[in-house]
Amino acid sequence: MTLPPGAGEHRPHGDLPPLPAWAKTLQRRIRQRGLDFFILYGPGVRDLHPLGARRFGTMGEFLSEVMLGDRSAIVTYDRGAGIGFTDRDVENDFKSVLKAYDRVGGTNLAQAQPRDPDRALQLIETYLRYQLTEKPRFSAAVIIDYGETVAPAGEPGQLPAEDRGAIVTMRRWASEPLFLQRNVTFCLLSETTAALSSALVADARTFEIAVPVPDEPERFAYLATRGSRPDTFANVDARRAAILTAGLTRLHLESLLSDAEASGTALDQDALTREKKRLIEESSGGLLTFMTSDVGLDQVAGHDAAKALLRETAQALARGRLDVVPMGYLICGPVGTGKSFIVRCFAREIGIPVVELLNFRSKWQGQTEANVERILGLLDAIGPVAVVVDEADAALGTRESGREDSGVSERVFASLAAFMGDTRRRGKVIWFLMTSRPDLVPVDLKRQGRAEEHIALFPPATAQERAKVFEVLRRRLGVTLETGADPARLLGETSDALSAADLEAILVRAGRRMATGGDKVLSATLLRDLIRDFQPPSYPLELEYQRLIAAFECTSRQLLPADVAALSPEAIGTRLAELRAALAATGR
Repeated sequence: MTLPPGAGEHRPHGDLPPLPAWAKTLQRRIRQRGLDFFILYGPGVRDLHPLGARRFGTMGEFLSEVMLGDRSAIVTYDRGAGIGFTDRDVENDFKSVLKAYDRVGGTNLAQAQPRDPDRALQLIETYLRYQLTEKPRFSAAVIIDYGETVAPAGEPGQLPAEDRGAIVTMRRWASEPLFLQRNVTFCLLSETTAALSSALVADARTFEIAVPVPDEPERFAYLATRGSRPDTFANVDARRAAILTAGLTRLHLESLLSDAEASGTALDQDALTREKKRLIEESSGGLLTFMTSDVGLDQVAGHDAAKALLRETAQALARGRLDVVPMGYLICGPVGTGKSFIVRCFAREIGIPVVELLNFRSKWQGQTEANVERILGLLDAIGPVAVVVDEADAALGTRESGREDSGVSERVFASLAAFMGDTRRRGKVIWFLMTSRPDLVPVDLKRQGRAEEHIALFPPATAQERAKVFEVLRRRLGVTLETGADPARLLGETSDALSAADLEAILVRAGRRMATGGDKVLSATLLRDLIRDFQPPSYPLELEYQRLIAAFECTSRQLLPADVAALSPEAIGTRLAELRAALAATGR
């Protein structure tokens, strides 16, 4: 994409906005000495950064011009472009050093410099050592981009020799007394540390700094000073646009503005929201998807107490009371009770974005950890946000599963648990873990301070409750019932414990039968026949176990059915043990 006008030009120092927090950390650490090797990672590494008044450039340009502009020499390197320089005189000095090297070694490096990391880094080191020896006041910075291609993750014994050599070289730079004593700084850039050599990242002499997406003031500064046409924000001003675009980079904003200018269509709130969702889903690599619903909690059949608890959170968020919002919810209950649907409807009422976490695991080494790092960075950026994890017992893993995959699951679980338990995110990232087997969700994730509210959903227990659920489902599906038909009486004729999913299946069958016969109204006779004919899948032990384990996990007594509420925890525990033994005996 073409950068905004002025990006990359030499800038005066007096027109810079305040440095972001990550840049201040880098500046402070450089001044303190004792560290010379910095790993900059995160989505902001691939973003635009301010170079001056209405001027933006790449991360490399920001480091070269703003952070390290006082250095005698700035050397850049990536595997594609090879060794580069920000100053022609420095480049000529480098070639002079290489010519002397060529005369001694019989090489031709001054004319054809290698691009492979092992030899390129050795040449950069040769140049630095020569200049530091010859020039007492010499200072330098080396910026290595796309660090994952230079020091990739992986078992050292399985990496190519050139990658192993590059990793050793950079670790040596991080502890080289000559570089530490003089003004020499190394910056390795990568979108994620998970894609980098673990030995390099874990080295106590390297320092990692996360570069996030711009915050609201930074987005506003970009939108307000970019110089777009006045009618670009005809329907929404720059301040409102900065709020609506949480989680987007400046490059994303540039894309939005360029599209609006090219089409001549002014941005409005709906367009911004729609494009933000698209861009964030693309940025996540398909690991996050926004959850939307055309209906709210009023369309959820039954579960009145559960809906009331969820609405308390929606009201707290609307009033800005983030301090009383749960860190997360565990939504549990037998299959067919509508766990996914109630959360989807809640997305309509909560007033903040709701995203679903998709399968982030990969067969490629280091990719799973990189995916998790990317996801968590995005969640922080777009907050406040609610995160839905379906089948949480299988999706999130445990601390004890690491032996099977070289510790990947253990590291992923630790990252997720630490993120979920950080109370600074209360009200900013709300987790919804959905499962029919809450006993398989690790205690670390469902304890207080993480998924602290456990909401249990149960099938309707009586014919009257089933009739109430039936009526909500009938209205939602648009099925007209014959006048005088009594669903409660008809449903009372069957001994089957029909769940909401079963009742919906009956109504879908009814709609299909009516369409076939050309009927506009569901007759009592047809409904009776369908109820009698319907045979729900029979997993009595599993369903009883799921029902009791949901009750056992539930943190609110008002959610429990009367028959379960009458049981003591000891009685429930005893019956669960019996069911576990029976299921084990049948191989389930």
